[in-house]
Amino acid sequence: MPKPPTLDRRQSLDAVPVLNGGFTPATRADGAIDLVIRAPRRKSLLSRFMPAEVEQRFKLDELGTFVYGQIDGIRTVEQIMAAFTARFRLNKRETEISVAAFLRLLGERKIISIVIK
Repeated sequence: MPKPPTLDRRQSLDAVPVLNGGFTPATRADGAIDLVIRAPRRKSLLSRFMPAEVEQRFKLDELGTFVYGQIDGIRTVEQIMAAFTARFRLNKRETEISVAAFLRLLGERKIISIVIK
């Protein structure tokens, strides 16, 4: 499998996160969001003893809910980081590390895709 091309810092900050389909956001009483993913059960020897549909929930905290709310397919990663810095009053480096790690996690779980400009 070919290795994906590496991005420099500027390309990463100019990228636009986009929500993928296949999940449903559910708002909890405290205002935070759960991302609910439903998928058909996998075929296996024991699958007949499992429900026909498997539900997986990803619980977002206040910070994750804020970043998730910023993903609209228009804002760049840099704009999301600027809004995060203004809202939570963190320094730029802390924001970059936190937001980048969270977006990477959402990408690994196929909740978002990153569009490179």
